[in-house]
Order: sequence, then C-alpha cells, then structure tokens
Amino acid sequence: MLVELRIKNLAVLDQVELLLEPGLNVFTGETGAGKSMLVQAVHLLQGARASEDLIRTGAAAAEVEARFELSNLHEVNDAAPSWAGERELLVRRIISREGRSRSYLNDQAVTAKLLAQTVQELLHLSGQHEYQTFLAPENHLHILDSFAGLGAAVQAYQEVYHQWQQVQRQWQDLQRRRSRADSSREFLTFQIQEIERAQLQPGEEEALHQEQERLRHAEKLWEATRQGYDLLYGDKQAILTRLGDVKKNLELLSRYDPQWVSRGEQLHNAALELEDLALTLRDYLRLVQPNPIRLEEIDQRLHLLQRLKKKYGPGLEDVLATADRARQELAALDHLDDQEAELRRQLDRLADQARRQAQSLSQQRQAAAPQLAAAVEAEIHSLAMPRARFSVRWHDLPPEGQEAPSREPTLGPSGLDRLEFYLAPNPGEDPKPLSRIASGGELSRLVLGLKSILATGAGISTSIFDEVDTGIGGRTAVVVGQKLQRLARRTQIICITHLPQIACFAGTHFRVEKSVVDSRTVTSVKKLTPEERLQELARMLGGDPTSATSLAHARELLAQAQ
Repeated sequence: MLVELRIKNLAVLDQVELLLEPGLNVFTGETGAGKSMLVQAVHLLQGARASEDLIRTGAAAAEVEARFELSNLHEVNDAAPSWAGERELLVRRIISREGRSRSYLNDQAVTAKLLAQTVQELLHLSGQHEYQTFLAPENHLHILDSFAGLGAAVQAYQEVYHQWQQVQRQWQDLQRRRSRADSSREFLTFQIQEIERAQLQPGEEEALHQEQERLRHAEKLWEATRQGYDLLYGDKQAILTRLGDVKKNLELLSRYDPQWVSRGEQLHNAALELEDLALTLRDYLRLVQPNPIRLEEIDQRLHLLQRLKKKYGPGLEDVLATADRARQELAALDHLDDQEAELRRQLDRLADQARRQAQSLSQQRQAAAPQLAAAVEAEIHSLAMPRARFSVRWHDLPPEGQEAPSREPTLGPSGLDRLEFYLAPNPGEDPKPLSRIASGGELSRLVLGLKSILATGAGISTSIFDEVDTGIGGRTAVVVGQKLQRLARRTQIICITHLPQIACFAGTHFRVEKSVVDSRTVTSVKKLTPEERLQELARMLGGDPTSATSLAHARELLAQAQ
C-alpha cells in the first residue's frame, strides 16, 4: 500500500507531502489545478522518460519519493532480495537539469529499470494510455492469462518455444552450410594444402631476413672478417704472436717478483679469449662467402611468406591459425549428416514439448474464457450497462513460415491461440471489437470492470485511476463510485475525478489547488476535513460552496454514499 508520496520541484508542484490511507482516496480540484502532475509523478517512478521541462523553474532538480507498506504484499521484485523481507520500501527518483536520472530503493542506488519494475509490481496506474492497452487485440490474450492465473505456464511454454526457435535457426544455418558444402570443401582443402606446402616454421621469417642481409653484403663482411683474423692470428706481427712475447717477459718477472703472477694469469686468459675470437672469425669466413643462388632462394621464400601473410595474415602465426580453422571446418563439413540428425532430434523433441504445452494452455484458456466473459459482464452490468454483452472470440494463428522439420507452423510466442474481446453495449447490436468502441464512457466502465477483476486475482496493493469518469455522469457516475468503493475494500484505490457522484464515496478526500505566491504559481494538495469536504462537494456540484442549498445537496450525496 502507498502510504506516503513526496514531490519536490515538479512543474507547478513546489513541495507536496501526502499521507495516504487504506481504502478509497480521491483527488479533486479545478481543471488545470495540477492534478495531472500527481499522475506524472507516479509515471516517473514507473520508469517514464524524464524531461528537463518537468523541473520547476529555478530548481536544479525534481524529486519524487514514495513510501510503501509491504505487510500485505506477497512478494517484491525477485531481483531485490536485500529488501524483499522489509515491511516498508522507500522508492525515490531524482531528475537533474543535466539530463541525468538517479534511482534509489531504501536509499540504495539502483538502475531506473529495477526501480520501474519494482514500482510496477506495487501499484497499477489506469489512464488513457492504459485504456489503449486494453483496446489493443494483441494484449487480450495476456489479460485472459492474467485472469486465469496462467503466468507461470505461459513462461514455461515460452522458454521451450524460444529454445525451439533457437534450434530452428541452427537448422537453417546448417541448411545454408550444406548448400555451400561442396564449394566450401574445395576452398578449405585448397587453403590447407597451400599452407601445408609452405612448411612454415616458427621464427623462420626473422632468420631468413638475417641470412638475406648477410648475403647481400657478403663481400664487405668477408673482407672485414679476413682482416680481423689476420690481425689476430695471421702472421708474426699478429696480436696473438706479440702477446706470446709479452707472456714470456711476465714469466721472467714472476720468477723473481711474485706480484706479477696474477698479471701473467690475466694475460693468459686474455690470450685465450682473443684466440677464441680469431677462430670464430675463421669459421665465419665460410658463412659470408658470396652465394647468389642461395640469395635467390631466400628472396623467393620471403616472397612466398609475404603472399601467405597477405592472404591469411597479418602474421605467420595467423596463417598457421587459418590452416587449423580450415581443418576444423572441413571436419565439421564431413559431419554435417550427424549434426543434421542431432538437430532434427532436438527439433522434434522441442516441437512436441512446445505443442503439448501450447495445447494444455489452449485448453485452460478455452475453459477460462467463458468465466472471464461472465465476470466482465457482471462487472459492467453493475456499472449501468445492464444488458451489455462481452465475449471472447478466437482467431486462427497465421503460419510463421517455419521450415521443415518444425511440423508445427501455427505455434506462436504465446502458444496456439489468438483472440480478441468483443462488446455489444446495447441490446440489438452485434458485438464489435473493443478497438471499434466509440464511447469513452463505455470504455472507462469496461476498463474499470477488467481492472477490478484482474486486481482481485493479482494481489495488487494499490490501483490509481485517472480519468475514470471520462464520458459518464449522473446515475452512471454513482454506480462507478460504488464500484470503486467496493474495490477499495480489497485494495487501496487512488482516484482523480471531476465528478462529485464519485468523490462522495471516498474514505479520504484531497483537494488540489493552484495559487500565486510571491509571483510564482504554486499547486498545493490538502487532505480535507469533514467540513472542507462538504464545501468541495458543493463546489463540484456547481453551486456556491458556502450556500445552504449547495451544502445540503453535498450532505445528501455523502449520506447516500454512506
């Protein structure tokens, strides 16, 4: 139940705090006083798109906050376990001029989607938008399912149906692959053979580039290597030969002065290092011999690698990965028959399961449809439409064009059924689709009747009715007021109305007023005392709210309502 609603800086609503009661809460006021902004505030909590235009001039942000009592609520949004066990839930949404929107549940920041889902489970809002929802034939099946309590069965069917469609898409993809199988197999085989013939090796390209560079400058490298070897080891003037003479001198020094022993060892080690370098230079001479034939081979090999990279790259590792993928795809093509047989088995199983569940749903819907029709007729008969007839008509579901082997072309997202509500408001008239009803009064009463039925079955804690008095008046308005009063015994009702015949049935009456304070338009909402309520009803009756006659008429209305 909605126990408190706070609105701040929302258009003409400067700061409003409402304490709501169980039963029937009614809001009245002159046209243009700002009653529609109360509905707009609830729309924002239910996820309506926020606009900077809604923020009061001069304010940085608008804020809507609602406090709900959860003691009578069976469950709160499954995605909100942290507050599902609470006795109260505080929901809040803040809209800033920068276009950002912040949402909170019990002061925990949440997404706007989660806030909207939660609030939509706590209250229902009926207005012209929802009237159009009831008119649309595509929503009638959902209404019947809600009435019959088939929500869980519908969800279970839809899970199977979506699995079936997913496998169908896999089947269709397999058929496309099969139609391209021969050309694909030839292409994949060519890729594999082309890459395998290349006999690629990890690190090969870098090694080839290095060898290519040596061969391109072989003469310079050979000359530099030869000179280095000759300087180290080539003749009597070579460095190593001269170091031998130095070694003999150090040995003589060491014989008479021990401090030269370590120096002699250093010279010996240096000589070994230089000797190793000289031998390495000698061996390198064989590697840097000019070899035009080998250079041509390397150029051709690098050209091949470059071509493969251009086709399958950018790197050689990508070329090798392409070959691996081609082998896998080729193996998969070789197993198309196995895949097709497995998908056929899945399709048959899911189609049979979906068909059985759809048939079960259809049977339950067929059984519930007369009950819904009877319940709606009882409701609208009590709403001054005593001879109106309401019916549920079934239509064939058009084929969806599914490919074999679905074997069930009439299954749809909601099952086998497509239906539409028909109404004959007056005797002697043929029933017509709800979408062709012209009378706003008949529509508002029908929606009220449907809401009464659905609210009873769904455990809704709060229902808000906006423009429920559209197109009605007189005795019919009294009947609508009575219906709202009876409905308010089971669930909290909030009703915005212009008719005193409805307002007189309220347990709690609020008046919405617009005034100018400090050159600013301000809308205020006040809970009326018994005397103020009499005056408001007298005003709504079109008389002087202070005259004895108008007040007497208002007292009579209240007495009749009681």
